[in-house]
Amino acid sequence: MRIGIVGCGTIGTSIAKELEKEERVTAILLYDRKQDTASKVEAMLKKAKAVKTLEELVEGVDLVVEAASHTAARDVLPLALGARKDIVVMSTGALVDTVFKDEMVALARKKGCKIYLPSGAVCGIDGLKAASEGTLNSVDLISVKHPKAFEGNRYVKEKGINLDAISEPTVLYKGPAAEAVRYFPRNINIAATISLAGLGFDRTTVTIIADPSAIENVHKIVANGDFGTLRIELYNKPSKKNPSTSYIAVLSAVSTGKKIVGNVWTGI
Repeated sequence: MRIGIVGCGTIGTSIAKELEKEERVTAILLYDRKQDTASKVEAMLKKAKAVKTLEELVEGVDLVVEAASHTAARDVLPLALGARKDIVVMSTGALVDTVFKDEMVALARKKGCKIYLPSGAVCGIDGLKAASEGTLNSVDLISVKHPKAFEGNRYVKEKGINLDAISEPTVLYKGPAAEAVRYFPRNINIAATISLAGLGFDRTTVTIIADPSAIENVHKIVANGDFGTLRIELYNKPSKKNPSTSYIAVLSAVSTGKKIVGNVWTGI
């Protein structure tokens, strides 16, 4: 199997390194908008080759893995599906646009291919998805991260929030997941994943908190429905290379890639 990875940051690099070890993976094509970044990853691996365009990557692989950004996901999804290629989407927030999401689902159905959405930094997606088959009344997410995880965020700047001045847990946002995903595209893909598995973007409530004492990324999920109540608390260590990303999100991406390449699926 030939794998194409879009985005050579923390997640993309980890996927490339791990999948190269898989016997069934014969080639890995790499694309990053910063060509030097892709070239550096290419130099680390034996099966990898950096390419200059998304079109070249899609044409040369069997499976596409997006590990870059919402913008990249919106660019590569129609290309991959149009070429009848399965695709893994890490930037699930790109699907907050329901028109775009529906178009991509319809295109995948028409072309006979699949869109894979990894669980990322959250656990319990299988339970939430099962609960949504019945009556699901509410889904709430509270995410707590260190202020450094929000550096450079446009919403924070527009609100005039001084991250360096935060000395106690501070709510940066509370409202529907639809807006949370738009305002915090680098921090809250977990909200998109939960929304897609449960009540949707408008009915899922998200609270984002910056806490200077946080040494882990904390996610608390509470869902209620006719199945009962689901409560999940996650204390995720940030990735050492990217504090805005939980390390388990990196591992989730690697696990998803290995599952697709392999023959045994657990927990579906």
